[in-house]
Amino acid sequence: MTAYEIKFRDARELAEALKALGADMRSLPFFDNRREIKSVYITNVDVRAANVIKQEMLSRGGDAAVHAHAVDCGVTESDVILFGTVKQISFLADKLETMPWWGFPDTVKMLREVLASFSKKSATVDLPSGGSLTFGDRTLLMSIINLSDDSFHSESRTYGNVDAAVARAVAHAGAGADILDLGAESTRPGAARISESEEIGRTVPAIREIRKVLPSIPISVDTTREKVARAALEAGADIINDISGLTFEPGIAKAAADHDAMLVIMHMRGTPETMGSMCAYSNILKEINDFFEEKIETAISSGVDRTKIILDPGIGFAKGYNQNLFLLRHLESFRIHSRPILVGASRKGSVGKATDSPDTAERLEGTLAVSVLCAWAEVDIIRVHDTKENKKAIMMAEAIRSADYV
Repeated sequence: MTAYEIKFRDARELAEALKALGADMRSLPFFDNRREIKSVYITNVDVRAANVIKQEMLSRGGDAAVHAHAVDCGVTESDVILFGTVKQISFLADKLETMPWWGFPDTVKMLREVLASFSKKSATVDLPSGGSLTFGDRTLLMSIINLSDDSFHSESRTYGNVDAAVARAVAHAGAGADILDLGAESTRPGAARISESEEIGRTVPAIREIRKVLPSIPISVDTTREKVARAALEAGADIINDISGLTFEPGIAKAAADHDAMLVIMHMRGTPETMGSMCAYSNILKEINDFFEEKIETAISSGVDRTKIILDPGIGFAKGYNQNLFLLRHLESFRIHSRPILVGASRKGSVGKATDSPDTAERLEGTLAVSVLCAWAEVDIIRVHDTKENKKAIMMAEAIRSADYV
C-alpha cells in the first residue's frame, strides 16, 4: 500500500486519473466540484451577514474567516474569507438567495460572478484588421516595439525610425509574437510627455508600414490620448493599450468602440512623473479590482463590447517592489471580472531588484521566470521585449501544465 499527495490541476487530468483507476466516469462532475478548495475574499460584509455566512459554510463542510468580534457584534462590518469547494460556495449562494436582508442580494451577485470566473473558457475575438485573437487556449505574447527615444530599456528603442520599427516587427513575428505593441511615448517612471502631434507622427507611419508587411498580425498601440488612438485605429491598429486605464482621456473608450477595437485597461495612479509617490494602499487587490469594475463600466457605457476588454494590473505603475511581487503571486484575484489578463513585467525595476540586476540588459533571466509563472497561472497575455526567449520559456511551462496523466 502506498499513499501520496497529488494535485489535479484541471478536470481533464482528474478525468484521466479516474479512468485509470476504473471509476464510473459519470462521477467526474461530482469529484471535479470537490477537486480544489477555493479561497474567496469578500470585503465590507454586514457583521450579521458575516456570522450567517460562517455558519452556512461550516454546515456544508467549508469554513469562513471573520473578524474576531463578529460573533459578539463588536464591529458593524467584517471582511470574510470563504474556504470551500466550488460546490460548497455554490450551495452557499443558493441559500443566501432566499434571504433578502443584510446585503445578501449583493453578496449573492458577487458569489455568482466568482463562480463564473472559476470556469475559464476559450473565446475568439474578431479584430478590425480582419484577424482575430483566441483567449483561453494558451498564453499569448505581446511584443514591444518602442518608437520613442526614451524608453527605460535602451535596447528596445527605435528612435522613431520607421524602417527600424518594421524590421523589429518582422523579427518579433518570426520569433512567435501574437501581438505587436507600438508605443511612441515613454511611460518609464519620471518620464515627461511628448506632444500629441509628435506621438501621432511616430505612430501612424509605423503602423501603416508594418501593415504592408504583416497584414494580419494584431497591432496594439500604447497611448493615453484619444486623438492618437483614433489616428492609430484608422491606420490599421486593432487594440488600444491605455496605461492610464481611462483616467487621462476617457474618450479613448469611445474611439475603441467606434472602430470595434479591443481595449486594454491598466491600473495606475497619477502619471509616470508622479506615480512613484502614490503607492499607499489599504487593500491593494480590493482597490485594483474596484478600479477595474469602475473602468469596465465606463468603457461599456462608451460602447465598448465587454468581450473586447483586457485588464492589466499595472506592474511597476504606482506600486512598490513588494507590491509588484505580491500582485504577480496573486494574479488569480483579477479573474473575478472574467476578462483576459495582461501582465507587463519585462525587464522592469522589480525584476532588477529581485535578481540584483541594476542594468536592464541583465534582466532577461528574471523576466523569463516571471513569464513562466504567468504561463503556469494561465495569464492570457504577457507583454515582453524578448520574443524568442519568452516564447520558448512559455512553451516549456505549458508543456508541463498540459502533460497527460500517467
